[in-house]
Amino acid sequence: MRRKGQRQNGQSLVESALVLIAFVTLVIAAFDLGMVLFIQQSFVERARNAVRYAAAREFDPETVRNMILYNQPQAPPGGGGGFLGLTPSMIAVSREGNGTTEDRLLVTISGYPYRFFLPWIAGTFYGHPIRVWIPVEGY
Repeated sequence: MRRKGQRQNGQSLVESALVLIAFVTLVIAAFDLGMVLFIQQSFVERARNAVRYAAAREFDPETVRNMILYNQPQAPPGGGGGFLGLTPSMIAVSREGNGTTEDRLLVTISGYPYRFFLPWIAGTFYGHPIRVWIPVEGY
């Protein structure tokens, strides 16, 4: 015959396992959310810096791409990997309204991946396009 204490130990073990699963899920979800926010804000900041850099100089789309990818106007020798996995094909640079009062530099970053670790949604997803523009004042 079992004693009352043995049954309570089993119950405590099951309850602890359920609480641990919930806690670990919350920790991983917080990590995933933090990663999404970090990546998105990092790309926004890189795009803003690149557009500011380009607005003060002669327009060159390749220089803007390099500022986003490598944080310098020229690509490093051998190309190297872009910032947080970005590639040149993910970055679109354009100048709209050239010579008018609506002259603007526009940078769009799209197709960048997020990798989630939470088991129920694990995989790769793609973020919304990031668009940054700045008016260009006459030369």
